[in-house]
Amino acid sequence: MTGPPPGAGAPASTRAILQAVAVSVLGVLPAFLVGALAVQIRADLEVGLGLFGLAAATLFAVSGTCARPGGRLVQRLGARRGAVLAAVLAIGSLVTIGTASSAGWLMAGLAIGGLGNAVAQPAANLGISEFVTEHRLGLAFGIKQSSIPAATLLGGLSVPGIALVFGWRWAAAAAVALAVLLLVATAVGGRDAHAGPRTADTGAPDKGLPRGGLLVLTLGGFLGAAASTSTGVFLVDSAVAAGVAPGRAGLLFAACSVLGLGNRIGFGWLADRHPDRSRYLFIANLLTGGALGYGFLATGQTALFVLGAAMAYGLGWAWTGLFHFAVIRDNRAAAASVTGFVQTGLSLGAAGGPLFFGVVAQTFSYPAAWLTAAVLSLLAAVTIRLSRRMVRRSRGLPVPGLRRRVPVQDADLQAPT
Repeated sequence: MTGPPPGAGAPASTRAILQAVAVSVLGVLPAFLVGALAVQIRADLEVGLGLFGLAAATLFAVSGTCARPGGRLVQRLGARRGAVLAAVLAIGSLVTIGTASSAGWLMAGLAIGGLGNAVAQPAANLGISEFVTEHRLGLAFGIKQSSIPAATLLGGLSVPGIALVFGWRWAAAAAVALAVLLLVATAVGGRDAHAGPRTADTGAPDKGLPRGGLLVLTLGGFLGAAASTSTGVFLVDSAVAAGVAPGRAGLLFAACSVLGLGNRIGFGWLADRHPDRSRYLFIANLLTGGALGYGFLATGQTALFVLGAAMAYGLGWAWTGLFHFAVIRDNRAAAASVTGFVQTGLSLGAAGGPLFFGVVAQTFSYPAAWLTAAVLSLLAAVTIRLSRRMVRRSRGLPVPGLRRRVPVQDADLQAPT
């Protein structure tokens, strides 16, 4: 097995992972900061649940719409310059949110954040693909995808630490300062290994994914993201509605973020340790566990609500690192472009989920909305399993329920999907 591109040793791979985490945090921070500050923002701007869900969905809707062209742009620019562009857009987003005087301005700020996220995710994945070797790829993507619970952690800590003391706008100002620091670090640190189309020197040929399987996989990402992203946007407000004090709700949000962060890294490490195990089945099982967590959230009882929040974060929202890992592992030569493809489903699901969740919660109740999230998570698990069957069939590998054409052990070594 060959290593990363020439001249890229362990320090370069470490820088690539750290840069990927930083730019990914900036890509989603506007959305989850707004979610954590939901109680204060809704009261200040007089925004109802339905409209707030629409505002929260704006970032991911724009991101999903622009994901494919964003991926192609980053493939040409290179990972570092793509990260710088994403950081600049994130700063513009956070400044607009922090100075918003109406729901319209709040949505405008989140729309700018959507442009940043459309560039951030391909830039992060391209950097990892260029510098990280095959046997550490799962861990790298687990660390990279820990950026989302890291963003929710920052948002959760901002509630008792800043928002309840100084006001929610000061929490946004602190996020701007953090974004500026990350922009400077990204702009002056490291360089792009390649810019433009390239063939990854990873020691393993790209197997690619059949277009039908990739489309179904993107649909599964859409459904899973629709279920899980609502947790990051509405958990605090839902906890308050269930009788939890606002400060404790923010701490619950932060604690669940830490759990989700650790699980994403741990699951990536496990995927590297067991390369003969199916990553898609792992993803489907996590989505199923998350559905049970959403069911506990629907009870509205404090103890079960806390347990459900832990399961929703620790299982139902811990699959995205494995998702990116599974796709990029077979498409490393065009990591940014394929990221743009699947990110369309992930981002549109992340947009539609909170919007639909907010409408259901306002029309019926929070328990009804959490039950809806449980159904979406189960549908995502089924869809991911279907995509696995399609990929295996396209490669002539054994499919459950069909006659096996090669031994199971050999099939797993060829493509542990």
